[in-house]
Amino acid sequence: MGNKSFRAISALIGTVIGAGIFGIPYVIAQIGFFPGIFYLLILGGLVLILNLIYGEIILRTPGDRQLTGYGKIYLGKWGKTLAALAIFVSAYGALLAYLIKTGEFLNLIFSGQTAVFFSLLFFIFSSLVLFFGLRIVSFFQSALVIFLLGLIFLFAIFSVDKINPVNFSTVNLDFFFLPYGVILFALFGASVIPEMEEILRNEPEKLKKAISIGSLIPLFVYVLFAAVVVGVCGLKTSDDAVSGLAYFLPSWIVSLGAVLGVLTMSSSYLILGYVLKEVWFRDFGISKLTSFLLAIFPPLVLFLLGARSFISVLGITGAVMGGLEGVLIILMYWRAKQIGKREPAYSLKLPKILLTALILVFILGLLSPIYGN
Repeated sequence: MGNKSFRAISALIGTVIGAGIFGIPYVIAQIGFFPGIFYLLILGGLVLILNLIYGEIILRTPGDRQLTGYGKIYLGKWGKTLAALAIFVSAYGALLAYLIKTGEFLNLIFSGQTAVFFSLLFFIFSSLVLFFGLRIVSFFQSALVIFLLGLIFLFAIFSVDKINPVNFSTVNLDFFFLPYGVILFALFGASVIPEMEEILRNEPEKLKKAISIGSLIPLFVYVLFAAVVVGVCGLKTSDDAVSGLAYFLPSWIVSLGAVLGVLTMSSSYLILGYVLKEVWFRDFGISKLTSFLLAIFPPLVLFLLGARSFISVLGITGAVMGGLEGVLIILMYWRAKQIGKREPAYSLKLPKILLTALILVFILGLLSPIYGN
């Protein structure tokens, strides 16, 4: 695997594995381990298809754009407006969630200061990294992903002897809709696919494989992480996965989980921040400096105004990201097949009934908070 392919795959993995990984064990514990894993695998397969669809849209379209730009080309002004709404609500919400929970995890590791202090410190550091653009962001992504995967396996190894098989036997379908939004939030990473295409600009034939690998590795990691946490904690699984482990595992393993949290959210924060900067610059024609400021400051303002409920932020952003973005990408794909101006490096052959079913699934995702509560 070449360096560029590894960077592209790392960008997708680093974007996908973020705050959502810490919500997955909780919702799976509520519905039951095996129904929850089935849920995860089905939605994982659907999101893989969606990511490949978006990749083909990008390859069919000359020029560099984000979702809003493709929305305008293939769906008109209303498409651009809805795409902008989807991106801004979901990305800013995700950045806010990362800002909240990274500070809490850093406080768990170091203590001595407040979680708010560590959130602000994280904001300063990540902003400096983002200021220098894609090259340094993708470098940090590659390094973070290596540490991230290593820590997850280390975490699993030292926790496996505490797993109680009884914790896998619970089933409660009263919580059937509860996992939907959280899992979709955890799986979505389509916003970074334009950056993957940019990294592989001179090797477009490698994009399909990079998207596939980058989509499947997080799915495998989620299954492993959920199996360990639910196996140890059962119905006592906390909503952030890590703090609940304190009742069952030594403190150093809990701290390791917090380190894992900091790495995953730092990785996602960096790439999503870069995507937002590019949306403002590419699709709205705003200067690079102003685009940078518009990317980093709205989540900070919301945080300072008191928006610090991690689960509430995940719920809203997951519904928008999984619903609106998914529907728009499929509608764009239909149009790109008809009027796209460039021959793509790969072309999917998907039946209309599957695409229609996908639209219904993502509309359900948009409505899931209503049924999941």
